[in-house]
Amino acid sequence: MNYLEIRKRYNQASTEGYAIGAFNFSTVELANAIFLAAVKLKSPVLMCTSSGEMEHVGPEVARGIVNGLNRVHPDVAILHLDHGKKFEHIVAAIDAGYDSVHCDGSALPYKENVRLTKKCVQYAHKHGKWIEGELGHVGGSSTLHKDQSYSDVEMIMTEPDEARRFVQETGVNSLAINIGNVHGVWNGIPHIDFKRLKEIQKATRIPLVLHGGSGIPMGQIKKALSFGIDKININTEIRVAYSESIRNSLKDKNMFIPTSYMPLAVKAVQKVVETKIKMFGSTNKLRKL
Repeated sequence: MNYLEIRKRYNQASTEGYAIGAFNFSTVELANAIFLAAVKLKSPVLMCTSSGEMEHVGPEVARGIVNGLNRVHPDVAILHLDHGKKFEHIVAAIDAGYDSVHCDGSALPYKENVRLTKKCVQYAHKHGKWIEGELGHVGGSSTLHKDQSYSDVEMIMTEPDEARRFVQETGVNSLAINIGNVHGVWNGIPHIDFKRLKEIQKATRIPLVLHGGSGIPMGQIKKALSFGIDKININTEIRVAYSESIRNSLKDKNMFIPTSYMPLAVKAVQKVVETKIKMFGSTNKLRKL
């Protein structure tokens, strides 16, 4: 899928007040579950691999998986690199045919983040690819346990004026921001700073991305949509559903054939993705299906 087609999807999301769900996969089963949910609910999705997941799957293999799924129902999924923290990650994804990439220099000082992101933007645009930047560090990790609290997280909130400068200096197409969101599933409820979100949206006028969507309750998600969030990332809840399903299946010593227990894992993940798609308001937004 090319840059112009992706821009149309973000524009539609912005105009109609919904968010496109971005869901991570690292196995064929996870990819299939995400796709089945999207097709069932006629929703666009981004199917993502982090840099680590891309290395595990193989960038060309990830492209092949999504190509195969899109042959069943064309143009459902955008293949996206999530949290590419090095220029080499961006190059590997684009050269393998990813549709969209995320350059995450958020842990770097501002000038270094700009320098890395601008370099990645130039490479992405040269190849006709959409690119997301990140400003304001989203703390946490999808590998952390549920006993972590929000007070444990080191985060850097996104400043509206700095976001304006960052977009102008780098030329990114969308921007991941920190407005109180964190990666992983945490104790307590996050407190999304909607005033900050509104100011960032006004300052940047480009699609805004919310990472760490797994722990944010529905009421705050719905409000974020009305304030300019056009893409929301989910990974932790998918990993939990997948691993818990397999773990429960394997308690039965007779359940040792993958074709017996993997479909159960697919169904568990599909249920999570369907719930998120409905929450994000993107049901029936793929009118071709």
